[in-house]
Order: sequence, then structure tokens, then C-alpha cells
Amino acid sequence: MSKILFKTPCTTWTFDSLMSCVFGIKSSDVRVYFDILKHKNSKITDIANRLNRDRSTIQRSVQNLMSAGLVKRRQINLKDGGYYYVYSAIPFEEVKKKIKETLDIWYNQMKAWVEEIEADDVINELRD
Repeated sequence: MSKILFKTPCTTWTFDSLMSCVFGIKSSDVRVYFDILKHKNSKITDIANRLNRDRSTIQRSVQNLMSAGLVKRRQINLKDGGYYYVYSAIPFEEVKKKIKETLDIWYNQMKAWVEEIEADDVINELRD
């Protein structure tokens, strides 16, 4: 019998836990996403100040959000040399679209998985 394993437990259904489950991020990352969504073109220090978190904690969250495709980074070059980064969140409508697509895939996989299960497979697995 084949198994489907999930990266994260998906037992509590709030919107932030749904985002955590679908995108494989922490609930604290979700909070950072919404802060960046609200305050476009944010610097790490600004986000850290608004959320009252360490800069390094925010950097990790932003990196997780970028890996999940939820946040984009843009470099701003200074006239006298040097640069800094600003971060912007993808639109919330895009997030909802990605969640719905993921749920559709999950639903179809679950349907196919349940269809292939035989009672003997479950009984044998329970014995092990």
C-alpha cells in the first residue's frame, strides 16, 4: 500500500495554519508575509521594528517566504555607493489561487489513494 506523507501536520484550520501547511512555512513567517503585504517595499529592519522581533529572526522568515515564492526581493542602489534590499509580498489573490490549486491537487491525490487501498493492505499494515 502506498502512503502519502505530509511535511507538516495539518490539523488546525485557521488561515495562517493553512498557509503554513500549503507553503511549508511557520506561522511566524505568515505574520511577516502579511506585514510585508501591508507595508510594501519593506527593509528587514523596518519589519523587525514593526513586529518587535530580532533582525536575524526576520531575515530567516523572509528567506523562507522567498523560498516559498511569497515574497520578492529588490536591490536599491545608493548614489554614493552601496545598496540595500526591499521586500514586497505577492498579491493576496495570488496566494489564494496557489492555495486552491494545491488543495485541488491534494484532493485528487487523496481520491486516487483511497481508491487503490484494499482492506487487506490496511489490516497487514496494522499488524506491523
